[in-house]
Amino acid sequence: MKNNLNKEFYAFLKEEINININENSPNFRLEKDLNMYGEDAFEFIEKFANRFNVNLDNFNFEKYFNPEIDRISLFFKEKFRKNNKSELTIQDLKSAIINGKFE
Repeated sequence: MKNNLNKEFYAFLKEEINININENSPNFRLEKDLNMYGEDAFEFIEKFANRFNVNLDNFNFEKYFNPEIDRISLFFKEKFRKNNKSELTIQDLKSAIINGKFE
């Protein structure tokens, strides 16, 4: 990823999720590490796609994110159920920018 685009990407993350993420955090998971799920995750992915010209035609939101639920329910779900969701990471976002779509 070119340097200017890389800076823009990390500035976008800081602006949208208010957490300082850098190149040393490529495996941060949007749902599990950044507590992004439901409508918030959907809005984030839409903003991300618009900002970086990423095609969402084949993106299956439900593959990566759980619906909006309260934190207590989420705690018990994580503790007692296997999660069959795929993990979407910071590195996946960077790859989507390069490829113009999610793989």
